[in-house]
Amino acid sequence: MKVDFNTDADHVDVPLSKYRLGGYLIVLFGAFVLGLCFVVSPSTFVTSGSRYNTPEAIFIIGLLVIMICGPLTVNIFYRIFVMKSGLTIDMDGIMNNSYVASCGLINWNSITKINKEEGDYPMSIVVHVNSPEEFIQSQSNIFKRRSATDSYKKYGSPAVINTNFLKCDYDELYWFLTDTLKTYEKGAK
Repeated sequence: MKVDFNTDADHVDVPLSKYRLGGYLIVLFGAFVLGLCFVVSPSTFVTSGSRYNTPEAIFIIGLLVIMICGPLTVNIFYRIFVMKSGLTIDMDGIMNNSYVASCGLINWNSITKINKEEGDYPMSIVVHVNSPEEFIQSQSNIFKRRSATDSYKKYGSPAVINTNFLKCDYDELYWFLTDTLKTYEKGAK
């Protein structure tokens, strides 16, 4: 899908790729159901020759799978059926809802530069902020703070836009963001 990066608009919405999210939803839901089976009937899954062949170990593994996959399944279900956009770009900044642990609003006045990160899959857009530690602490929950900390260690910035779940061209989004940042910097001076 081609996103209309109309620079005269008050804001630009980049939709989520429901197809890609649907694939993840199927995998997570399958793992969740498997975790439920482990919890309901752990002795069914006990095999010989394994160190973890006790019903108690299978039960604990099932609980862990449920605890991880359950909330992720609900979150992706919400993103597919309720959320309209994965990324909103407006005069306030960039509202990043592109993945489960996305960082939320990145204000234009806190952005120092925007880089491409093409070596990894998925390709990401790194948004450098002037106070990374403060940005990390401003995240709403421990999961997002941990993700922002990991991004800071890996990319040098806690604010990273994961383009895997966005329904737009990676290069076109990068150029639009950098042009919008330049426009904001000119207007702020």
